[in-house]
Order: sequence, then C-alpha cells, then structure tokens
Amino acid sequence: MGRRMINSKMLSQSLSQVNKCLLPCNLKLNPVKLAALSRRIYSSVKQLSEYELTEQTTQKSETKELLHSTENKNFGRLHIPVMVEEVINCLSPQSGQRFLDMTFGAGGHSTALLEKASNITIYALDRDPTAYKIAQQLSESYPKQIQALLGQFSQSEALLISSGVEPGTLDGVLLDAGCSSMQFDTPERGFSLQKDGPLDMRMDSDRYPDMPTAADVVNALDQQALASILRTYGEEKHAKKIASAIVQARSIYPITRTQQLASIVAELFCIVSVTVCITLRQLEGSNASLFCTSGAVKRLEVSS
Repeated sequence: MGRRMINSKMLSQSLSQVNKCLLPCNLKLNPVKLAALSRRIYSSVKQLSEYELTEQTTQKSETKELLHSTENKNFGRLHIPVMVEEVINCLSPQSGQRFLDMTFGAGGHSTALLEKASNITIYALDRDPTAYKIAQQLSESYPKQIQALLGQFSQSEALLISSGVEPGTLDGVLLDAGCSSMQFDTPERGFSLQKDGPLDMRMDSDRYPDMPTAADVVNALDQQALASILRTYGEEKHAKKIASAIVQARSIYPITRTQQLASIVAELFCIVSVTVCITLRQLEGSNASLFCTSGAVKRLEVSS
C-alpha cells in the first residue's frame, strides 16, 4: 500500500496545529520492552484490512443514527455536558439576548440555553461538518433562534459579521474547548486510543482533506519536534521518552492505527488528542469578545 507523501513545510506548520494532549505519564521503556511492543504492533497490522471493512460499516450506521436523532429533535440528549448547570448559571440567559456557542458539537449547551430562556438567539459555531449539520437541523426547529456557522475559532469574527452581528452586541460567549463526545465515540475518526481506528484526528477533514493526519505527524516529524508538541501542548514532563518510543517503534513499522499508538504508550493510560487542528492557535486568533457588550465580557465561559 502506497504512503501519502507529505510536504515537509506543511508538517512543520502542523506543530502549531496540535490540540491539547492529556498524558498522565510514568513511562519507563527499555529496549526489550520496546521490541515486544513493536512485535505486537507488527502482528496487529495483518488484521487491519478485515477490521477496516467492519469499521466502515459501523461508522455508517453510527452516522445515520446520529442524524436520525437530530431529526427527532433529541439534540440536547445526544450528549449532556458535564458542567451544563454551571454554564447556564454563569451566562444567565434572558429573553432577547444573543449568545455565541463557539463549540456547538451535538448541541447540548445551546439546547440547554434555549430551554432556560425564550426568545434568545444563539450563533452556533463549529468547524466539524457533522456538528454543523446538527446545528442546521436544530435551526429548523428554532428558525429565529439558532444560526448555524461552519468555521474555525479564528474565523468567528468574519462569520459573525456576515451574519449581521455588530461588535459589542453579544451578551455572552461559550467555549467548551477540546474534542467532542461524538468525535471520541466514532472510531473511524481516530480521536480515541481506547477504540481502534485510523490515526486521523482531524476535526474538519471533509473541508481540508489535504491537511496532515495524526499518522502523518507521528511518522514524519523528528524526535525533537514530537517532544516539543507533547511538552508544549500536553505539558508532558516525559515528552522526550514518549517521542523516543514513537520514533523507535515507527522504525519497524509505520504507525497508522490508534491502537498501535496506544500500545506504544499503553502503560501511561494515555488519552491522546494530537489532532491536526489549531485549537490553541485558533483561540489566539479569535476576536469573539469584541462582539460582546461591555457587561458581557465577564461572562465569556471557557471550559475544556
């Protein structure tokens, strides 16, 4: 099977496009243990073709079920955010107010806001096309209250302006940073190391198919660059050890599956989210607060 060639400059740029990675670590790999891990990785590859066929069927079924749920108006029930009550209390929505949900996802927060106060308007932003479709379908039930926006954090200013929103008119902004539950729950998207799937981790691969995948990153970046990613975005004190383990393992066979990567760092019980997206940099480029009223700035709700 041919491997996709990746422009080195593109991969270098991907260093600034890595999402927050949570790695509670205590890694102690020796050559014998690493060799054993590598053999397990190699043997597992033989079963990939058969698994991929099964996985594709499962993914299609999950996608149909998700969209079917939205058609039945179960938007907020698809995923109930952990801190939804705290968010509602913080934003304290009142009739006639306008809010920006910068991470719409499955609509849990937005639905809760709509249920709390009548006649409010929510600008539902998400970079994930699947989430955007859910927002569009929710807007059919709330045509004057939900406006679906497809784009990244740094594009929020332009999207709001195109939607007729003037600076200083929003009453609150909600941001639940990180991957969504439905992204973790869909193996084909490759976000969770607890479920086997292709090592993809792109939030908007449909829109930007040429962007590097997580597999491209872990297979092409040198050890120093990988360590920098883990240390900078994951605050990982064992970044060098982990990067070294990845580089040694990939010298035997390319790392293309989530379970392959998981086996390399299995003892760390990692939940890796090396997505080729720009969550942190996108936040730096977002001027959403400019659209808030002066009294709403204190109610910029950010969670992760």
